[in-house]
Amino acid sequence: MRPLTDSTLDTTYSAIYQSLSRLREVFHKSGRFDDSNAKLDEVAKLFSTYIAYKRGLLKSFPSNNVKQNSDLITDLQNAFKQAAQLECYKNQEGDSIFGSSPSLALRESDEPLAKDLLHLVRCAVDEAFIHKEIGNPFDILNEAFGHFVRDNFRGNIEDAQYMTPPEVVDFMVDMALFDIKKDADKDREAREQFVVADPSCGVGSFLTSFHHKAAGSEAFKNTSLYFVGQDKVERMVRLSKVNLTLFDVAQHSVTIGNSLLRGSPLDAMNGKVDLILTNPPFGAKFDRSDLRSSGRENLPFFGSIAKDAATVDSELLFVDRNLSLLREGGRLLIVLPDGVISAKGMPGLLRQHLRMNAAVNAIIELPAVTFGQAGTRTKTVVLYLEKRTKAKEHPESVFIAKADGLGFEVSSRKGVQVKITKGRNELPVILNAYKTAREQSREGPHILSDKPSAVSASYRDILENTWTPNHYNAMRIKAVKHFTKASDVEGVPLGELVEFKSESRKVEPWREGSLFISVLHVIGEGVLDIRGIREHAPKTPGIIIEPGEVLLSKINPRIPRVVVVPHLAERMLCSTEFEVMKPRDELDPYSLAFLLLMEVVQNQVRSLTSGTSASHNRIKTKELAKVKIPMPVKGSHAEQRLHALVKDYRNAIENMMKETIRLSAIRAAENFWQNTLSVKAGF
Repeated sequence: MRPLTDSTLDTTYSAIYQSLSRLREVFHKSGRFDDSNAKLDEVAKLFSTYIAYKRGLLKSFPSNNVKQNSDLITDLQNAFKQAAQLECYKNQEGDSIFGSSPSLALRESDEPLAKDLLHLVRCAVDEAFIHKEIGNPFDILNEAFGHFVRDNFRGNIEDAQYMTPPEVVDFMVDMALFDIKKDADKDREAREQFVVADPSCGVGSFLTSFHHKAAGSEAFKNTSLYFVGQDKVERMVRLSKVNLTLFDVAQHSVTIGNSLLRGSPLDAMNGKVDLILTNPPFGAKFDRSDLRSSGRENLPFFGSIAKDAATVDSELLFVDRNLSLLREGGRLLIVLPDGVISAKGMPGLLRQHLRMNAAVNAIIELPAVTFGQAGTRTKTVVLYLEKRTKAKEHPESVFIAKADGLGFEVSSRKGVQVKITKGRNELPVILNAYKTAREQSREGPHILSDKPSAVSASYRDILENTWTPNHYNAMRIKAVKHFTKASDVEGVPLGELVEFKSESRKVEPWREGSLFISVLHVIGEGVLDIRGIREHAPKTPGIIIEPGEVLLSKINPRIPRVVVVPHLAERMLCSTEFEVMKPRDELDPYSLAFLLLMEVVQNQVRSLTSGTSASHNRIKTKELAKVKIPMPVKGSHAEQRLHALVKDYRNAIENMMKETIRLSAIRAAENFWQNTLSVKAGF
């Protein structure tokens, strides 16, 4: 058995993927199939037939050489019909996954097309099987086929077929396997069967990846693995079955059904599953009747509060549903939209339920590009839970990380979203940080990696506060720890230094004679666009503000905007995008503004954002109040130094404001000059 080098694997992968990619060109050239899903169906049929032949399940398979096979279409139809009735291609009722009357869509006139398709399918599968026979440690055909499907034949968006990138699939599987092996080392009592499930299995990426990585593991030495998948889309179930066949996964069940509603085959697995790896559909709405029909068996939480909810999003329901499938101590790793761990309302109620019924092991924020190929930039996270309905001590810390890159970008080429290798995949670094955290078992907060940010956060913080990963950013923790090293400086929560006025004051409309400050009017450090403010006549209402108060922009804090309100008019308002703060006691507003703009404070502020995109990130007042401000100890040298700096700072800001007002007045003379020119020119 000769060894395989990485370069050999890369070359083989490229060759296989090139063959698969040419399938798209062949279809396009023939013009026979308009619908992409119809093309995918034909590819799946051909793959399943030839794979069955390579595995010895079929006696013959037609050659793509027309000279040797004068009746190619007929022979190919016969081979497929035999393959369609094989046990590995049957559903839960014992029927073929290809339908009651399995048949290729190819016609007699399609012989040239069939010849090209067969040639490419043979090239891909033959190359993969050669490597399989000589000990390839990686099922290269499965990865290439999965990549091919993601690139060229995505499902309809309305069916929510957002195939999970392999980078994320492998990361989630590796994380689960690490913990399973670690626990197996502690407890040598092996289970007879270990059940791995995906209630929204799609093409079976999670199931096949786990099977491949778990094969030969000591953790399953005396345990049989059983894989369970379900999807409501028949095409996805078909592809999943083909995918599992590539891996020779004998012990599995993949069924068609809505996993949320009662009556699907998955109901038989309630309380029996050891591990769930899944990426459920997002955004589908379920009303009260749907929830009631599911019952507490499937939805222990939402099934009991249905009367209080008009509709509930599918991603929330799937968290509840997955927990009902798990046995006590079972694990759930699930991809979810950011709102599930950050929003109020129903997501907030679900998090309260999880605090009592599950242990939060990890939360990892994924970059916006993750599902770019599917046409969405929705912010997503990986939530890792362990079912704990019985009284048990919670862990000391929670692993929290934020990935800024997955090693690829997505761009549009001829209307198709294409994945391009670029940058670094940060998930392997995060995985290593997670392993370190599990080995150390240190109470948070503790920094494991600066970039990407990976920390062990205090479990109490997670129980009582936010779950948003960015709020536990390594830079924020570093900033706070910085204060503890200085003997004459202490970190004081902003909420103890100011009164927040934004929520207590009523918003009022702008009217003639008043001035309105928007976020865009802050044009520099402490400097306002006076002319813009005086010309601004907004339709939206604002917050009444007073001179000496401090404004901080709550939107898009990567651009720091802090300003002390000057006296410009009797009545002034500001945008509701500002946090309005009135310094307490004798704290000088310019001291507060100066400190708020320090990098050690801005690192904390930037970590508090939540939202769907960079331009719509917002800070919540409750979180802003916790930001630590480096206040000097009274009577210390640091206090004297700060007073001197702030005196110069205040003078500089006030002088710039005076000059800005003066420039505004000079520019106002433009109207007179323009009118004079217009009269002279006869306009």
